[in-house]
Amino acid sequence: MCDVDVPLPTRLFSLREANALLDTLRDEFGRARELRDQLTEVQQKLSEAGRPLEGPEVQIDTDAPPAVQRLQAKAGVILGKLRTLLREVAELGVEVKAADGLVDFRSKLNGRVVYLCWKFGEERVTHWHELEAGFAGRKPIPPESDFVGDLLH
Repeated sequence: MCDVDVPLPTRLFSLREANALLDTLRDEFGRARELRDQLTEVQQKLSEAGRPLEGPEVQIDTDAPPAVQRLQAKAGVILGKLRTLLREVAELGVEVKAADGLVDFRSKLNGRVVYLCWKFGEERVTHWHELEAGFAGRKPIPPESDFVGDLLH
């Protein structure tokens, strides 16, 4: 569901800078999760009507009954709002990995670029991982680590 066109990150974050964005991210992903729940409800109704959504784009089926067309239109509106919200989150310089609240902050550790990793529900950024590792490769942040943030040029 995170199939959105978002800008690439333009900066590196220190751990402090990443944690400073969390209140904003909690608010935005709280709204994203509400939209996701609304979309899930509409998808379920469409499936029950025999017209499940297929693919990342919502098409209004002109041969469908008006009630189904209204549901398809509603799904399109919700999906548009969700994509806009996720694009705005990405414009903060973070990489959105999941619409329900998983983001990576590019940072620098010991001279190499890595990700600080946060997911909705976590109080603070407490994990990091290599660029290629993904969520499964998360490691706790060591107490004496120095994650460097700076604007990329």
